Amino acid sequence: MSTIYEGSTARFYISQAFTSIGGTAVDPDIVNFQWQVQGGNSGSYTYTQGSGDPTSTIVRDGVGLYHADIDTTNNPGTWVWRWSGSPAVSGGTDSTKTKVATEGNTTVSARVL
Repeated sequence: MSTIYEGSTARFYISQAFTSIGGTAVDPDIVNFQWQVQGGNSGSYTYTQGSGDPTSTIVRDGVGLYHADIDTTNNPGTWVWRWSGSPAVSGGTDSTKTKVATEGNTTVSARVL
């Protein structure tokens, strides 16, 4: 768990690449990032291979590696977040049919000054 201060931009990233069952780094067809402040606001972003994220929130850093920069203004508290990857329903290029997820939490402390 990490702590940041309200009003900062928090970078949420995948620290280990999405991988196939065999351990090879892969790009899932669809990458989702979801977050929620316990008892408060939430958000969700989607990156689709070939077209990216229309909000430019999720950024691909390399094969299987992504990050999202989220503004924490007016959102102090414990943030619960989740990265997930999945194959497209049809027409995708992820032949390994990756279905993976990683979750965590981050504390956003209110500013006192």
